[in-house]
Amino acid sequence: MWAILVILGFSIYFGSSNQNQESDHDFSVEFNKHTISSVACIDRYVMDPYFRQHDGNIDLDLQDYIKHKIASASDKISSKLLVLERHLIGEGSHRRLSSSIKFSVQHLPADDFSSQICEVVIIERLPCGVFADPFELDHIVQRGAYKDASVFGDINLELPSFLSNQSLVEIHLDAALNISADKEIVKEFKLEIPLHARYPRLQASGYSTVRFSDPDLFFRCKMNDDAPAQTCLLTPISGNYGLKVNDFEWSIPAGIEAHAGIVSVVTFTTALLSVILIAVASFKVTRTEPDTRVKES
Repeated sequence: MWAILVILGFSIYFGSSNQNQESDHDFSVEFNKHTISSVACIDRYVMDPYFRQHDGNIDLDLQDYIKHKIASASDKISSKLLVLERHLIGEGSHRRLSSSIKFSVQHLPADDFSSQICEVVIIERLPCGVFADPFELDHIVQRGAYKDASVFGDINLELPSFLSNQSLVEIHLDAALNISADKEIVKEFKLEIPLHARYPRLQASGYSTVRFSDPDLFFRCKMNDDAPAQTCLLTPISGNYGLKVNDFEWSIPAGIEAHAGIVSVVTFTTALLSVILIAVASFKVTRTEPDTRVKES
C-alpha cells in the first residue's frame, strides 16, 4: 500500500514539474516572439511618444532615445544599409535635401508579418536655422510621394535663427515586401525634402554655415491578425563600418557684420528723408485746398 502511494506521489510530482517546465518554455517563447521582437504600434509616428513626454521640444537626450528606446536589433529581421547618398539641390535660402537610400532585408518570416503593410521610416534631424514647412509636406503626401510625413519640434516659421529651436522631420515610405524566410531582398528609395533657411545672425564672411547629420532609418512592419493587437516590428537599418556617407554643409546667406554700421546709417537716413517728404507733401496739399475754395466762391 505504501509502495503504491510513493509511486503515485513521484508520478504526480514529475508530471507537474514537466508541465510547469513546458508552460514556462511556452511563455518564454511567446514573450520573446511578441515582446522583444515587437513594439507598440498604436502611434501614427515613431517619435510621438518622445514629444508627448517633452512637450513638443527637442532635448539633449533625443539621440539616446532614438538609439535605445525606439528599437533594438531583432532576431526576426535583419536590415543592412548599403548606400546612403545625400546632397542639397538649389541655391540661396530655399533648398531641397535629396537622399538616395539602398538597403537589404533578410529573414522575414511570412507567418509573423504582413508583407503588405511594411514601411521605411526616415527621421531627419534638422540643424538649427533650417526648417521644413508642414503645409508643404502635406501637399507632398497628398501627391503620393510620401506615405506619411510630419514635422516635430519648433514649427514657428517666422522666428529668426537665433530665437528658434531644432526641428525634426519624420517621413514614411511604402515598402511592401513579398519574400520568404531567409531570402534577401534589396530596396532602393529616392526622396527630396524641401527646406528653408531662417534669418541668421550677421557673419563676418556673409554666410552662416550649418552641418547636416546622418538620418536615422528604421524598417517597420505590422503584425498579422494572429498576433497581439496593435504590435509592430521596428528595427533600425544600420550600415557597415566601411560605409562612407558624404557629409555636407549649407552656407546660408547672411548680412556682413562689418557693413552693419553703414547699412544702419543709410537705412536711418532714407527713412528720415521719406518722413520729411511725406510731411512736406501733406503740408502743400492742405495749403492748396483753401485757395481753390476761395476762387470757386
